[in-house]
Amino acid sequence: MSMSDAYNVYDTIQFISALGVKKAKQSIDHMIIKSVLAGVLLSFSGLFMLTVGGGGAPIEQNLGPGVLKMVQAAVFPIGLILIVITGGELFSGNIMTLVVSTLHGKTKWHHIIISWIVSFLGNLVGCIFFQYIFVYYAGLLTHDPYRSFTVHLAETKGSTQWHQLFLKGIAGNWLVCLAIWLGTSARELVSKIVGGFLPLWLFVAVGYEHAIANMFTVQMGMILGANLSIGKYIACVMIPVTLGNILGGGLFVGVTYWYLYLIEKVDTELKIDAKLPVSNTDEIIGKNETIVEIQEL
Repeated sequence: MSMSDAYNVYDTIQFISALGVKKAKQSIDHMIIKSVLAGVLLSFSGLFMLTVGGGGAPIEQNLGPGVLKMVQAAVFPIGLILIVITGGELFSGNIMTLVVSTLHGKTKWHHIIISWIVSFLGNLVGCIFFQYIFVYYAGLLTHDPYRSFTVHLAETKGSTQWHQLFLKGIAGNWLVCLAIWLGTSARELVSKIVGGFLPLWLFVAVGYEHAIANMFTVQMGMILGANLSIGKYIACVMIPVTLGNILGGGLFVGVTYWYLYLIEKVDTELKIDAKLPVSNTDEIIGKNETIVEIQEL
């Protein structure tokens, strides 16, 4: 792969910072609409995943539960890819972008608060709208095996220990933000799709957690009659996963890569030849002939 296909890590973190600035400076009505749309688009993926899982008994019986999880996970990334390509406001992605732009000094901490609150609530409204209008009233998932699968999923997550959901939430948004990172580093559409697909496939297949995805899958189970109250859902599912997502995307991706590639302002100190292939290493650049490893993206 050459540099015409992907940006290096230094350029990518700069683009993510610029994206944070763009998100912070947009009008509030655009932010709200994009947040609601992101909730809807991710719900399409959630519906696809529940449909495959509910009807996947033959796959599980013949090929094993691991294969079924892989198939379910393979259909889920569609929603995030649509969100990224159409410029939606996804809470979990905004965690990373606004942290990077704020640490970079391009946005302020109040921009983080506004973006996170608006995107979180907007995503929630989009999920609820989609659940009732395009799933429940449309008659989807209301009959077995789809209904029982969805209800069981909600009840299982509702009975999972708080610390387990918290830890799964850290890893979950770590991978979601890396998917956004790969999509940002890609220069053309196919690479953006592939880059976004792979980390999400991993994230869903192994059972990590994502607060906005749960807004569809868990809440859909509750609508269909799961034994899970709203209070327990908020306290035992939404809060630990959301806090885990904030830590995973904000610290393990946002802060980490800001510190590694942006804090020293390497773009002004080093001149990386854009014609160099990404896979080349040990290139000598800079006035002191500093050896810089160009990582393969």
